[in-house]
Amino acid sequence: MTTRKIFKIIAIFIAIIIGVILLLIAFVWGSFEWNRYSKKKEAIRMQKEVCDTITNVEGKFSIYLGGFAKKELKEIHFYLQQNKLLAKDTVVSAEPNDRVELQTVIMPFENFNVNDKLIVYIGKRYYVLWGFSYTAGYNYGMFGPVGPCECRGGSYEKINGKDAGSGTLIKKYGLIDYQLPPK
Repeated sequence: MTTRKIFKIIAIFIAIIIGVILLLIAFVWGSFEWNRYSKKKEAIRMQKEVCDTITNVEGKFSIYLGGFAKKELKEIHFYLQQNKLLAKDTVVSAEPNDRVELQTVIMPFENFNVNDKLIVYIGKRYYVLWGFSYTAGYNYGMFGPVGPCECRGGSYEKINGKDAGSGTLIKKYGLIDYQLPPK
């Protein structure tokens, strides 16, 4: 055997190994992409068939507050408006945390309709929240989704008649001259 044939055999062997490695990489990458695609399709189906049909909110959710002083967080009034009348009201206080910019308060009402309005009075300002929605999503681990798709309590779509954006109640956007509906 000549050195030329030996190099030719080694080159063919290396090409086959590189080809197998590239095939394995393509298979793994294709598997991840297919998994991502199928999970996205499942989340869209879950959103349309399940999450968009939920009519009652169950559970307590966080509401984020921005720009309020510590003394304003001591007394936060919550009103639940069903149809055109106030159905429930309560007063809570938030524990100010100096380490974070946004403060968190837990919504005091556990069960209500997604079409009911929540009115929050804090710092001499009113915030009218409505259009509560659920979103379909997964819990993500280190290598992608873990567990089944589920409906999570999203947030309010409207705050004071405008799109909610991040859903944070910011002091400067509160209503000062707002008349509460009757009980």
